[in-house]
Amino acid sequence: ELISVTVVLMICFARSGGTLLNQCLGALPNIVMLSEVNPLGSGSGATTHASRTVREQAKNWYGIELKSDDCIEGILELEEICKLTDRQLIVRDWSFINFVPYQDNGYNPPKKLLTLEYLRTQNCEVKPFAFVRDAIDIWISRNMPENIFFSEYLTYVNSILDNKIRIFKYEDFCENPQSVMQEICAHLQISYSDEFQNYKSFTKVNGDVQIISRGNQCNEIKTLPRKIISREKINQVNRCAEMIEANRLLDYPISYSGRSRENFFKKAIDKVLSIT
Repeated sequence: ELISVTVVLMICFARSGGTLLNQCLGALPNIVMLSEVNPLGSGSGATTHASRTVREQAKNWYGIELKSDDCIEGILELEEICKLTDRQLIVRDWSFINFVPYQDNGYNPPKKLLTLEYLRTQNCEVKPFAFVRDAIDIWISRNMPENIFFSEYLTYVNSILDNKIRIFKYEDFCENPQSVMQEICAHLQISYSDEFQNYKSFTKVNGDVQIISRGNQCNEIKTLPRKIISREKINQVNRCAEMIEANRLLDYPISYSGRSRENFFKKAIDKVLSIT
């Protein structure tokens, strides 16, 4: 008997809060969560022996043996198993690898959402959603040259919009986790539970768990103040056309001193740096 397969796909760029949402979703009852997988490679985890492939994660994290080593075949195989056992699979795509030159893509990224495109060629429905963050805060966190980072990030943003993917914002989630989690669950047609608040205990995850970050040191979900950077960097980012376009497309402020909800100290920063 043929099984109707629907794959839930989470799209997220590096330093956009994806690891936090990954843990929150994984902490929900009856969820099987793949973390940072992609046909081109996988993200890394908290240990040197991270489970990187779909097959490794299924076996090491959930005790599920898959036949295929292929990323897309493994996802479809795992989705069928989950459906037969009344569980819901959520696939967190390693979207970063599709847009940033990296060893795993031969320093030649395809500049498109590969996992989504490959899944759409299969006999299944794909239910994608994107988790995004203010581009300025991602740039500060990644510490990349602005002319390189924002060009890559704008291509990513356009890919989300071109594919008409439902968007949820990291900042909204930090402001009201329960409400946004309910919205995400409703969109994905999965059962909401307050158990997502036990996200710290969910360890079947790749991503920023292996680095010391401000978010990792928090014991609750909350907004963080925007990091203060030099006036030179502020001027650089404020003049960056790709940043302005990326944030405009996602309805974010288009300057460093704009009304970012992560920035509790705007007046203090304005005063110290004399931002006009």
